Amino acid sequence: MKKLFFIFIALFVGAIVVTMVAKPSAKSDSGIFISGDEGQPLADSVMKIVKVSCMDCHADGGNGMASSHINFSKWSTYKPEKQAAKAKDIVKVITKQAMPPKKFRANNPDAVPTAAQLSVITNWANALNK
Repeated sequence: MKKLFFIFIALFVGAIVVTMVAKPSAKSDSGIFISGDEGQPLADSVMKIVKVSCMDCHADGGNGMASSHINFSKWSTYKPEKQAAKAKDIVKVITKQAMPPKKFRANNPDAVPTAAQLSVITNWANALNK
């Protein structure tokens, strides 16, 4: 009976160890352990551009359709794969000048990303897609 009990305990402990190894955790800046499935927050250099050029529509409280495509308020909740795909899409639409939309560009010329800002976003997106 003792032998069966020890085998059960060993299997139980082994299952816990396997679970911990299979789902690695990371410690956030606040010291709280988080799952390894969450994405990263936007880089500060990108966030500065996004705040001015994108978040009026692509954030909580923004345009419903726009925020359904990408919501920068929820960026860090996207899995890394989704972040990389969204970043790639962002580069496509900004280089084609499809975003920001023409009406926004006309009404907010100071919010249109410059060539240098487009380069920052492109470099960031390329880094996510490596």
